[in-house]
Amino acid sequence: MENIEVISDSFGKMSGFLTFLILVLIVLAYVTLKFKETINELIKKQKRERKIEDLIYHSMFLTGDKVIQRIDKIDFTTFDGYDEVKSKLLKKLIQLKIETVKLRFGEFLQKEGLEKVKQSQLKLMVAATLSSLVNEYNNKAIKVMSEEMSIQIKDAKFLVDKYEEFREYITRAFVEELNIIVMDDNYIDNFERVNTILYTISISLSIIPRDVVETFNNVNGTFKKYKKAS
Repeated sequence: MENIEVISDSFGKMSGFLTFLILVLIVLAYVTLKFKETINELIKKQKRERKIEDLIYHSMFLTGDKVIQRIDKIDFTTFDGYDEVKSKLLKKLIQLKIETVKLRFGEFLQKEGLEKVKQSQLKLMVAATLSSLVNEYNNKAIKVMSEEMSIQIKDAKFLVDKYEEFREYITRAFVEELNIIVMDDNYIDNFERVNTILYTISISLSIIPRDVVETFNNVNGTFKKYKKAS
């Protein structure tokens, strides 16, 4: 009883605004504690309603476009100076790689039921998409080099093999990270898992130019004989 009188007396000495503010804070604290579980459930429900297909606007796709724009402004050299064929090849192959990634993962995001598939199934679906697009890109790259630039098939395959050999480190890292992301129960749902996977892919796209250039440096001079190729 004495405590109540003390509190009442304290409020009486405060300004009206300060008293009102304290009362509001007390009410908010009470409501938060009272309905904490309900609020958490509403938040989780809202997150569950997010559609994976909306990730088509993810920054990963913008990163790909920025890499293409950046690489278009670069001229590449071999030994003694500017290499026209090397520059043309690098730009074509990088553009082709990024466009293939964007296309196939764009299609992946449109698949029905992704929100509800089990974690293990999601991992297999992402891994299958990655493997498929790598094979698709390699075949397209060989075709482009052969038909558009008159490069011999054996040289085109040689370059593709060297590129995949050099990129093995990023492929291995992605597969390991994919397993961690998909099986991590700290993610509320598949939307969050796919969202994180796309950020991982974004990093992979951003270093494609470095890897392609490094691959060409390792085979420097191989394509000088195609200097007059169209």
